[in-house]
Amino acid sequence: MADDPISKYLIAAYPKALKLADGASVTIRALIPQDRAEVGVFFERVPEEDRAFLKENLLNREEVEIWLDELDIERETVMVAQSGKLIVGTAVLERQRNGWSRHVGEIRIVADPALRRRGLGHLLAQTIFDLAKNAGVEKLTAEMVADEPGPIRVFKRLGFRTEATLNDQVKDRHGRKHDLLVMAYYMGA
Repeated sequence: MADDPISKYLIAAYPKALKLADGASVTIRALIPQDRAEVGVFFERVPEEDRAFLKENLLNREEVEIWLDELDIERETVMVAQSGKLIVGTAVLERQRNGWSRHVGEIRIVADPALRRRGLGHLLAQTIFDLAKNAGVEKLTAEMVADEPGPIRVFKRLGFRTEATLNDQVKDRHGRKHDLLVMAYYMGA
C-alpha cells in the first residue's frame, strides 16, 4: 500500500497545519483508526437535516461505525480537519481503480456547522484537489440534492459546473423524492 502514489503523497504532505479565514488553526490529515470515536462525535454535531442528504447513511453512531468499517482504502481516501482534539470536517476522494471511469474521482465534504463560512470547506476541497492531482484523477464530480442551494453555491465557487440533473433520484428518509445534481470539475482546465 505504501508504494502507491496516494500513500506516498499522504506521507510526504500531511499532516498540514492551516489557517481559516478568521485566523483559527486546523490540521488536515488522513483518517486513522484512532479517529473512530471522534468521527462519530463530529457527525453528531452536523445537523440531522444535513446528514439526511449525505451519500452515506450517517444519521446515528451505529451508521457512522458501519461506514467506517466498509471504507475501501483502495478506492476511498478520507481526510479529516482537526481543531484541538476535535474533528471538525471530513473530505473524501472516491475513485475507481479500474474500468472506464478510472480517471474520475468523486469529492464529498462535510464541515462542522460552527466552522462554516470560515473557509474550512475550501481548505478541505483544496486537500482533495491536491490528492486527486497526485492520484492522476482528471475529473472530479460532486453529487448533491438539487433543492439544497448551500452546497451548490460552494461547489460553483470552487469552479464546478452542472453536468446533469437526475429527476427523482434521491429518496429522503421521509419518502420524499428529490432531484440529484451532478457537478464536475476538470483538473486540467
